[in-house]
Amino acid sequence: MFWNVNLSIAERLGRRVYYGWVMVGVMFSANLSAFVFNTSLGLFFTPLEAEFGWERSQISVAPLFGTVLASVLAPMFGYLIDRFGSRLLMVVLGLIAAVGHLLLSRIGAIWQFNVLVGIVYAFPVTGIAWMMSSVNINRWFSRRRGRAMGIVMMGASASAMIFIPVVTYTIAVIGWRNSYAMLGAFNVLLIVVPAFLLAVDLPEHLGLGGHPELKSTPGAGGAGVSRLDADWRLRQAARTRTFWIVLTAIVLGNFAVQGYFIHAYPHMESLGFSRLNASAVWATFFFVGVIAKLFWGFIIERIGVRTGLVILFMGEALGLYLLNSAESLTALYIYAAFNGLAHAPFLQLLAMVWADYYGKRAIGRIYGAVQPAILISGSLGAWSGGIFFDLLDNYHLFFNIGIALCLTSAFLFLIAPPPVPPSTPSASSGAVSSETRQA
Repeated sequence: MFWNVNLSIAERLGRRVYYGWVMVGVMFSANLSAFVFNTSLGLFFTPLEAEFGWERSQISVAPLFGTVLASVLAPMFGYLIDRFGSRLLMVVLGLIAAVGHLLLSRIGAIWQFNVLVGIVYAFPVTGIAWMMSSVNINRWFSRRRGRAMGIVMMGASASAMIFIPVVTYTIAVIGWRNSYAMLGAFNVLLIVVPAFLLAVDLPEHLGLGGHPELKSTPGAGGAGVSRLDADWRLRQAARTRTFWIVLTAIVLGNFAVQGYFIHAYPHMESLGFSRLNASAVWATFFFVGVIAKLFWGFIIERIGVRTGLVILFMGEALGLYLLNSAESLTALYIYAAFNGLAHAPFLQLLAMVWADYYGKRAIGRIYGAVQPAILISGSLGAWSGGIFFDLLDNYHLFFNIGIALCLTSAFLFLIAPPPVPPSTPSASSGAVSSETRQA
């Protein structure tokens, strides 16, 4: 059948290379297009304010509508991924994103902007970039999972590095409406086409279930990928104290990071820097991130996900301090270089953390269950940034709050070791772990 064209292509490519690396390429391409929405949203603030007279808080609340929709859909996405695989979902969600961008080019009212941004946020950003990247790489890799996830998430930084100058230029030359239509075309080219032609849901579909890449090996400091084979279920995981500590750490950190992320570019403009200089600094941030993500992939395989998260959020706090205190273009470039390096593993660590703590057998359901809280925190962060700016005419207090939240997240991960899996001898023999007793 025409729908199964991917399997015939996969059989040919699979003779030359482990097919998991092809899936890395598929997800890299998808992230190039999916993440451009997040990184480019701030570029549209000034044109929308100029044409419609909307306040910044009105514009920055739009991702919150996407969060509400994504929160409703995330558990369903998780179930559908576990039940039917990700390929069909990627094709459908990519087409929905393309139509959403096309309709954004035709808006005339704030409610239309909010609804369409909600759709574009919920489907490609949440459904594809966040959830499917995590599920696919965790299913296709164990031994070299860190570097594989690093390459996939390089797509997020590469997206910004490529599209920030492109969108800045196209908004100036062909207008913000045509720029949105252009992004819709990229959804089809970079998400739909590769997923249809190349994506395969499971290694077992190609007879690769016993491939050495899928065999777990001990990791650094006892925090290795051997836990990926643990037989956790969602209800079991939710009964452990660690589950809620980890979720709280991610929620607080995501509020801070996503909050400043949307407003970093407008913050530079508010300091008096030109759009050209601000976009150059922002592109530098992502250029450093592209290089650093692969480097971080190797490091994470050695130090473990939990240690990586502690370092990540401490680095985010320092990077946010540098952005908040910058008074010159040189200082902004120092921020971009440092935080490009420090922020680089953010997406890959959040994509790996739940499988690292609770295994990959029910990763779709676990990931879908926690996404509503994580998504809401990020969108509330973006909205809060707009409110603070409207009230104070600057972002300084908001960024200081973000610094405190990042440091809190680092501390929470520091005190949250992974719980004893239910499949370990101590659990199976009736010796209930301290985590389970505390739940």
